[in-house]
Amino acid sequence: MSTTTASPLGGKVVAVPGGTGNVGEGIVRAFLKAGATVVVPSRSQGRLDNIVKLIGPELAANLRTVAAGYATFEEADRLAAGIVAEFGHVDHVTASVGGWWAGKALWQTTEDDWRKIFVDVATSHMALARSFVPRLPEDGSYTTIAGFSSQKPYPGAGIVSMQGAAQLMMREVLTAELGGQPRVNDLVLGPVINRSRPGGDPTWLTADQVGEAAVGVARTPSIAGEHVQLATVADLQRERARMAS
Repeated sequence: MSTTTASPLGGKVVAVPGGTGNVGEGIVRAFLKAGATVVVPSRSQGRLDNIVKLIGPELAANLRTVAAGYATFEEADRLAAGIVAEFGHVDHVTASVGGWWAGKALWQTTEDDWRKIFVDVATSHMALARSFVPRLPEDGSYTTIAGFSSQKPYPGAGIVSMQGAAQLMMREVLTAELGGQPRVNDLVLGPVINRSRPGGDPTWLTADQVGEAAVGVARTPSIAGEHVQLATVADLQRERARMAS
């Protein structure tokens, strides 16, 4: 395993559930650039092969992919235990799980919609948190990625808003229960420019800028128990001032 101890996160192991996704790609790339060994799980071998290709051979030397799910408590426990068994430790986790869904009012929502968008995503977040948080060192961190709809109702995407709100409250409860060690935070994002949406408003963050923020939060001990608001590039510029360089 290649590590660069002179790098900001050299010798650190970072798990990125959801790292094969559009936003997750930027998070994975940023942690690799910071020198960490990054572990990306997915049930889909095709998605794992694709993230290796997208990252490229230079950075992929420290990228480890795991053909594993985390949709249940048992799967997430097996994933977390396997990472610790292989690497000896896991220092930071950034969970970029879930996605956008819209088009129906709450009273039009089907049971299948509810299960896929609320129940399955909320269960994955809970399963990952309960499995990884107890395995983190006191100076480690756990970060979840949430969308703007978690704090503001979005007509036609109500169950996304509801799931996001539950996710933010999960973070608050973890912070209260842990007392700040390890640190638990979430990044609350606006729209993100990514490989599936390469164009957009120039004030929007790119996936790589989301990754920069995720690394900054992981590296900055004073950022603890926060909803870090990152709706625009200006928000990131403001946050850079207090993040470890």
